[in-house]
Amino acid sequence: MFTTGSKLFLGATALSIVSAIVFGASVGGSAGMLGTIGLISVSVVFAFLAGINLFTRDGNLAATESDVERNAAAAQAGVGRSMWPLAAALGAGGLVVGTISKPVVFKVSFIVLLAAAAEWMVQGFSERVSADSKYNEGIRKRLLHPLEFPLLASVGAAVFIYSFSRIMLNIDKDAGRWVFMVIGAIITAVGFVFAAKRGMGKSTVAGIITVGALALVGVGIASAVSGQHPIEPHPAATAAVCLGTASEVQIEEVDAKASQSVAAKSNPLANVYLTSDEQLYALNTGIGNVQYHEITVPRSNAVHVLFHNDSAEPRRLTVHLGTFKAKDGSEGSEEAECTTALEKGGTAFLSFKINKSQLASSTPYRLTVPGVEDQEIKLLVP
Repeated sequence: MFTTGSKLFLGATALSIVSAIVFGASVGGSAGMLGTIGLISVSVVFAFLAGINLFTRDGNLAATESDVERNAAAAQAGVGRSMWPLAAALGAGGLVVGTISKPVVFKVSFIVLLAAAAEWMVQGFSERVSADSKYNEGIRKRLLHPLEFPLLASVGAAVFIYSFSRIMLNIDKDAGRWVFMVIGAIITAVGFVFAAKRGMGKSTVAGIITVGALALVGVGIASAVSGQHPIEPHPAATAAVCLGTASEVQIEEVDAKASQSVAAKSNPLANVYLTSDEQLYALNTGIGNVQYHEITVPRSNAVHVLFHNDSAEPRRLTVHLGTFKAKDGSEGSEEAECTTALEKGGTAFLSFKINKSQLASSTPYRLTVPGVEDQEIKLLVP
């Protein structure tokens, strides 16, 4: 005997099959093929649902069955309200959008879909553990709270840090310190009020925190949309600056507000000193207080040299990296790198790499100080 539900689905299945045959016979070409495939797919779905209804008998129970008043589907408590189906739908939709837009959208949507599916399954399980709704809610909390609280705290901290960083990157560096102090003062003041008013209601505290969080996130989103404050890169020292052939304006731009010190953790191959009487020498690291005018440099390795200027004039250390022939056989220009101009007592780091031996260059590898004559340190490259 067919139940009411199975009759409806069997009728829909038969109608879909007849429609597919009629549509395929009357409409030709690719449109007819697509329509026929669609109608056949619909008929398969209706047939599947009809089979489920036949197997479950529409959930009907015989009146003579024992405990029918408790085992019937109509006697069971209804499913509680849940936001997880909506969250799962948003996650699934985000997956589609992410495949054609940005990878980050796809990744976030995938995480949302997994979280919604897990929450939905645990809620469905807990609602059927017993007939006591409070006990069922306790089961859900025992299962999910150890995961929910750390994850929500991590997400909240990440959103807070990201929003604050977007705000700081959007404003001018001079105003940044004031914004930082004002926000810190507000947070401190609110914390003082919460500590002083011990009788304040939980809803009031939650409302104040929520308003503050929404304000911070809103300003952070607006700052992220408008973009960060433009930061102009500091001009680097070119070969013309190192060799002294650049203009005064270019040299001044490179040396403006340049650092005059180096961190103590730096590990140079050698320390190069320019004395007060403008004598140039090197102290090899680990050899002792022996002055050298030659340094052995390993080929194709990054080399770090620490320059100390003890002369009265601003000086820069320049490494001459050789002159090599161009592809057309012509003589190229000399390659060089240098530090910024150091005041008396300043130190600077000079990093360079020599990939070829001295035989490949028409000019020697050496360290010099522009403006100081007859003083150089030879670089020996094996």
